[in-house]
Amino acid sequence: MKSTTLTRLWFASNFILLVIVMGISWGLVYYLSIVPFQEGGGFARLAELLSSPQLGKTLWWRDFLALAFDVLIIAVAIIGTTWVAGHFAVEARDFRKWKKYYKEQGQFDIWVERIGLWERVQHIWMMITFIICAYTGFVMHFANNPYWRFLYISRESYVTIHVVSGLAMGVLVILHATYYGVKVIADKLRGESLLSKYELFQFYTLTFIKTFLRTLAWSITERVQPPKTGKYDEEQTFEYWGVYWGIAVLGVPGLVMLLYGPSAFDGVMWVMHVKEAVLAFFFILLVHIGYTHLRPTVFPYDPTFIHGKMPLKRIKEEHPLWYEKLVREGVIREVVEEGGTPSPTPISSQSSRESGGGVSG
Repeated sequence: MKSTTLTRLWFASNFILLVIVMGISWGLVYYLSIVPFQEGGGFARLAELLSSPQLGKTLWWRDFLALAFDVLIIAVAIIGTTWVAGHFAVEARDFRKWKKYYKEQGQFDIWVERIGLWERVQHIWMMITFIICAYTGFVMHFANNPYWRFLYISRESYVTIHVVSGLAMGVLVILHATYYGVKVIADKLRGESLLSKYELFQFYTLTFIKTFLRTLAWSITERVQPPKTGKYDEEQTFEYWGVYWGIAVLGVPGLVMLLYGPSAFDGVMWVMHVKEAVLAFFFILLVHIGYTHLRPTVFPYDPTFIHGKMPLKRIKEEHPLWYEKLVREGVIREVVEEGGTPSPTPISSQSSRESGGGVSG
């Protein structure tokens, strides 16, 4: 009886925390996207801009990008909310599977390394710089708001911290892209299949889009069977490439404004920087936190980013294609026991580890 009560309280806390995260995310979207979109003329103004494009004028680009970004942010918020809420509803039946994975059965399971030490360092590096950039950036953005003014101490200090953390994040992305870029080029020159070796490249295929839509439909209705996923599911793959999008759309304009001021190109750089900041922050809060750490099957958090390992039972259930690859490559071996039930065993203590491949979540 006591265990049942604690389980219900644990589930309630999971649900409440997710609702709070969604509320904060949508509050941000409302005040920084929905309201500005309406005040900027909405779809009527956007249609007017598209009907008479003036590609050579920066003011046209400023107005167009502001409205187009708002549409993108609202669309991603709707899809992200559907994704997170749908997975929560589907996985609620398996609540506290985390305890089974990591507490009850974890000590008897085989643990496979999902992300290596360098990938975990990158994740911490990215996490710290992102939080600093988001905090300082939004505090400066709301500096005139009486409810947030108490957080605003010194513009010079905030600008300095914001710029330094942004540059540190940019250095990380350059190091990451250079390291894996060299590996990809070398493998390509050796004639290896990049799609099979680097699963993240499947993001650029039609198959990825179909798989994403199918998973999204599965989170809405049980009439759709969920597709099998590899080492990285659709959200993880999307988020990985989203970092490069963010650095390009947020970081480059930020660097331009650092050199030429916020009015550079008649405010085009400022619009891109602020709107992308809204998109990045709410996506991390809503989708990354809501899906990666607040799903019922992993609540209260997924510890993979800390020690880099994942129990094989969870891999087999959530990443069956990766599991099949581990068996096929000899990392683990299935031994059929009495009754015909396959039981995985490691080939050796060393071979039960696999490279993280650059994703830290």
